[in-house]
Amino acid sequence: MAYRFDKISVLVVDSQPAIVELIHGVLYMFGIQNIYTRTDGKSGLRAFRQNTPDLLIVDWDLDTIDGLEFTRRIRSGATNPFVPIIFMTAFSSAKRVKLARDSGITEFLKKPFTADSLYRRIEAVIERPRKFVRADGYFGPDRRRKSQDGYQGPERRTLPPVDIAFQDREDEK
Repeated sequence: MAYRFDKISVLVVDSQPAIVELIHGVLYMFGIQNIYTRTDGKSGLRAFRQNTPDLLIVDWDLDTIDGLEFTRRIRSGATNPFVPIIFMTAFSSAKRVKLARDSGITEFLKKPFTADSLYRRIEAVIERPRKFVRADGYFGPDRRRKSQDGYQGPERRTLPPVDIAFQDREDEK
């Protein structure tokens, strides 16, 4: 589905000016007119509070505060803790992805990225918005893909571990 993005605003926070310019160009190509850019975490937070954008694209490796802390501050703030955050980074090991998700990101996008992959992430936050959950030490999008019928525990993180290899085979069916 092709979207008209001319009414949304996006804040891009990345420490590399060339990457910021590239992302800005891709977003503009999508029709996004209101694009705010910053190259460090603290000025990114100020820009977020001043402009209240509809979407954030954030890198891990930021000056002043990193992308994880940036995300945590957005999620714990009063301005709009529910804003979708696409975390775009070259740090994509499984451990790093888990850390990013546990900080409260909405979507994860590995660098180098394509215009199509960025479009699909933006499309995902529009078409499949996630409910937000609050648990001890976490506030952000619900990471569960399937409902846990019958679960009676206080937090989702206390569920027994899932055999990921088995789950991947089940998802292919």
